[in-house]
Amino acid sequence: MRIAVTKLFIATGLMLGAILANADNVGPGSAPPALDVKTWYKGTPVAGFEKDKTYVVEFWATWCGPCIQTIPHVTELAKKNTDVTFIGVSIWEDDKDDNIKNFIDKMGDKMNYNVGYSGNKTGMSESWMMAAGQNGIPAAFIIKNNEIQWIGHPAEMDTPLAEVKAGTFKLAEFKAKFDKEAEASRMQMAIRKEQMSITAMIKAGKLDEAKTKIAEFEAKNPTLKLEDAKFLLLSKTDHNGWKTKVKEIAAKTGPDATQTLFGFAMDQTKGGNVDQGNMVIEQLLKLAKKDDVMRFYLGAVYYSESNDPKKALVQIEKALSVFPKSELKDNPQAKAAFEKMKEEFTAKVKAKSKGK
Repeated sequence: MRIAVTKLFIATGLMLGAILANADNVGPGSAPPALDVKTWYKGTPVAGFEKDKTYVVEFWATWCGPCIQTIPHVTELAKKNTDVTFIGVSIWEDDKDDNIKNFIDKMGDKMNYNVGYSGNKTGMSESWMMAAGQNGIPAAFIIKNNEIQWIGHPAEMDTPLAEVKAGTFKLAEFKAKFDKEAEASRMQMAIRKEQMSITAMIKAGKLDEAKTKIAEFEAKNPTLKLEDAKFLLLSKTDHNGWKTKVKEIAAKTGPDATQTLFGFAMDQTKGGNVDQGNMVIEQLLKLAKKDDVMRFYLGAVYYSESNDPKKALVQIEKALSVFPKSELKDNPQAKAAFEKMKEEFTAKVKAKSKGK
């Protein structure tokens, strides 16, 4: 699993020329951008990439469940490949109140390589991840002889790392496949940037301006729809219409519908609009298929963040009950994470009960 930004289906070549023409884009076959680590928390600080050496740069965040599951595997790879320099870089989060340091300390020997922090939406999240069209973490880059060789999920890195070290990695073949996927991803990210701008307008109460902006964008790009922004705008302007839309989206299958509603519910709850957030998550769960393990898991996450461990426990138990027949059935790390969540929620429910 990876944690990714909201995914929008892109079916046009508009704006593609501008995106691909960006001189800062990087990928297999290109030189790696500079290391931009603001704070080193573990291991030996790395200043740059030396010739004739191999490096792995892995991106993660403390809030990212799949990252936490994958970090021990990266540590094992580092132990097996002592001739490779491993660098873990925290991104997409703020470094405050020792949250990153405490996380690394808690991981202990499970995270045993060079680790630092680069920035939230700055630093290497831009010069590496965005430039490579990567919108999900964890993500890893393999560099050899000052050239990026491979980019992908750290759990899938064993074979390409061995091939890169042995000099048998088929760079041109991998590059052709990667560039095609990165092209689509960069377009998604460009659309997301537009959508975030409009979302900021809506949250600032500039509803008419946002409505005009959406109409102008979709008129210029007929095959692109800013559904998330329109959904948020509807919640502010037509409550009954919005409730109908919630049910319509919740009835759909697939990750996009789930992610749209989950993201909205979390955003509303964190913003103090708990009733609206609860209504959305309830519909998402009510209309979930019996084997929709991800909806149950995200329901557990939502209720946990809402400080309702009893409801969180119900949802994670549902996720575990359908796990053997779900899309994650062959992912032992995911199952272990779910079981750990169950233990945590059970303990919190008991603690709350004793506190009454």
